[in-house]
Amino acid sequence: MIAVILADATIDQAERRGDHLICAPSMPVRHHRTVDRVVAILEEAARVTGGVTLAELAERLAAPKSSIQELTNGLLATGFLVERDRRFILGPGPFVLSLHATGLALRQVDHDQLEDAAERLGFPLFVGTRMGDDHVFVDQAGHDVLMDFVAATRPRRPLLITATGKILLAFAPSAERNDFLVRMEREQPERVTAFLAELPEIRASALAYNSGVTVPGRYTAATPLIDPDGTLLAAICLVAGPEHADALPELGHALRETVGQWQWPRKRNAVGS
Repeated sequence: MIAVILADATIDQAERRGDHLICAPSMPVRHHRTVDRVVAILEEAARVTGGVTLAELAERLAAPKSSIQELTNGLLATGFLVERDRRFILGPGPFVLSLHATGLALRQVDHDQLEDAAERLGFPLFVGTRMGDDHVFVDQAGHDVLMDFVAATRPRRPLLITATGKILLAFAPSAERNDFLVRMEREQPERVTAFLAELPEIRASALAYNSGVTVPGRYTAATPLIDPDGTLLAAICLVAGPEHADALPELGHALRETVGQWQWPRKRNAVGS
């Protein structure tokens, strides 16, 4: 089955030179222990109020203190961490990078419109984006005590089984999606098979659902937020309680229609036009 879905990725993995189509070799995406540790350190420092100690980092990352200290020293030197009272908090580095990321699609996700959509629907909405092999929520309108807790304590969520993750995968570039699925097939073949079975309907309906699979008692529907140029910006996820389980398809349709009415600022005319 994977061989079939790889067929539509061929053109995305090639470079066109004149009249010839030449396949471009690519390095497989894979985790690197040092990179994973650096990212985990930054995420822990950002998530915990008041920061974390070296001992806490070593325990949470299941790594020797000496190894973690080498990494924290480098992050301190580059401004990605700040040390106060022997606790590490996030430094200005990540914020500066975000400011410089002018092409970041998420910048177009307007919080006021998210609030308006949540008010119209009467349910809390979350904005999800892909982060490596997972997804994270980066904004929300309205509150759900359980989902707020989950987002704070387990911010990285699986792509293959959550409503948000399935939308982000379904509307990702085919080569990017297939690369992920090939890697995940070795670890989670049943989940990959289940996702592929859902994929045509998700793309056709622009909707994905999760009926209490990852967070018991929470039923979610998600739809893509796509700008007028056709760029996927994020997945918008509606969260409902068990009393709305039977109405989830209707809620999904209402979510899709509401997000489809998102207002976009007019682009300035090109110079000289």
